[in-house]
Amino acid sequence: MEASVQRLRVHFRKGAPVRWLGHLDVARFWERALRRADLPVVYSQGFHPQPRIQFASALPVGFTGRAEVMDIWFSPPQDPATVHARLQAQCPPGFEILEVREVPLNAPSLQSQVKAAVYEVALEKAFLPPDWRERLATFLAAREIWRERERKRKKVRYNLRPLILSLEITGEDEEWVYLHMHVRSEPGATGRPDEVLAALGWDDVPRRIERTDIVFTGDELTDQRAREMQE
Repeated sequence: MEASVQRLRVHFRKGAPVRWLGHLDVARFWERALRRADLPVVYSQGFHPQPRIQFASALPVGFTGRAEVMDIWFSPPQDPATVHARLQAQCPPGFEILEVREVPLNAPSLQSQVKAAVYEVALEKAFLPPDWRERLATFLAAREIWRERERKRKKVRYNLRPLILSLEITGEDEEWVYLHMHVRSEPGATGRPDEVLAALGWDDVPRRIERTDIVFTGDELTDQRAREMQE
C-alpha cells in the first residue's frame, strides 16, 4: 500500500494580488485547486478526512513570498510535470507554481526542518524619521531587545535580538529604503520582520515585505550565525 503513495514537494509564489489572503485561506485555495485539477490526493483517516498537504511555514497576512513550499501526498503516484501543469492551470494571478519534485515518503516534516527565513523589506522613505540610520545602528548594537507577544491568551516577554541573524540596508532611492533581514524561524524562537520594524518604532511606516527564502536544517550559514548570536 505504501509503495503506491507518493510525496511531492511544490515550490510556489504568493504575489501581490493575493497578499491579503491568510494562511487558512491559502490552504483552502490549494485544496480547491487540487480538486479542480482532478489530482488523486491522499486524504487523512477519521470522521473529517483532510487532504494531506503540509506547509513549511505560514506566511503572515500582507506579506508576499517567492519561496513558499508545501508537500502533497498522492495515490497513485503522478508525473511531477503533470502536477505542475495541472495546478498552474488552476492558479489565479498572484499564485505561480515554481517547481514540483518528488521527495522520500519518510523525509522529516517540513515544519521540523525550518531553521530561518530571509525577507526583503521596502520602507516608504517619507515616513521614516530623520535619524532612521542612527536608530538602526543603535538597534543592531544592542544585545537585548525585549518585546511582548501573546501566546495562548497570555503575554509572553522575549528577547527579539537573538532571533535576528542579520539586518542590513541593501539600497535606497528617492521613495524607498530597502532592507535585507535574515531571522530565525524555529518552534519557540521565531523572528518576524513586522516585529523588528515595530521594535524600531517603524510599525506605522508603509512597507512591502517579501519572503525570499526559507532556510532548512543543514544550512551552514544559518547555523554559524545562530552560534555567533549566542556567544
